[in-house]
Amino acid sequence: MQNTAFAPVAASTTNATADQAVLAQSVQVTAMQATSVEHNEGVRARLKQMSNANKAWEESAYKTANEGLYSLIQSCYQLYKELTDAADINLKHKKQGLNDYLSMNGLDAYTSKPMPQKIIRCVFGERDRRRISTYNVVLRRIIAEGWAVEEVPAQIAACGGVQEMSLGRKPGTLTAKEKALQVKDAVQGIELAKVQNAQTDQFVNAEKHGETFAAVLTQNPDGSFSVNCIVDSKGAVNAALTAYYAAEAAKKAK
Repeated sequence: MQNTAFAPVAASTTNATADQAVLAQSVQVTAMQATSVEHNEGVRARLKQMSNANKAWEESAYKTANEGLYSLIQSCYQLYKELTDAADINLKHKKQGLNDYLSMNGLDAYTSKPMPQKIIRCVFGERDRRRISTYNVVLRRIIAEGWAVEEVPAQIAACGGVQEMSLGRKPGTLTAKEKALQVKDAVQGIELAKVQNAQTDQFVNAEKHGETFAAVLTQNPDGSFSVNCIVDSKGAVNAALTAYYAAEAAKKAK
């Protein structure tokens, strides 16, 4: 009798415990989902804030710093023109002033260097050697191309800045990235073939519809091409598009 009376109670207790476990698990899953959303939105908010800060920096401190740098290089160019003006009766004394400045600042090793290098070293001091070299290349290019002094800041900006100038690119010369962008639309308008199988499905991403990928193909003896791999890399895509740009330019040159 006692066993019969207590059996339903035990079953009821077991069911209640199971329900509590399910409820607890549900609450935990909900909490985890809420936390995931919170972290996701938190990172996106931080990135947005950082992006806005970068834009503000580019329009203020960065822009002002570049303008200041271009103005300094303009001054270097102006001084170079004065120190190379054969018609100036005081030229000898001015050149001596440059060499004296070098000696007074522990830069005697530069007294025998070319004029542009001496001026750059005097103005920019003992900072990063690569940066000094960049400024020296820029000044020498300005001299070689005979820019007007008053146009120096605007001309440097038009060339893309001192780094672009130091790479030896002439005004109007396209970078590899610019070449890739110029032919991208034309290439996307061409469809040589369409390939879809289980392997290519692995690269499908709804967020990247319309974007370009790079691929390696092998020509087979029967004249067909095998797709060996697909690369999701902007660098690889730009390299392929740049090569296409060069090939098309070569065709037009014939």
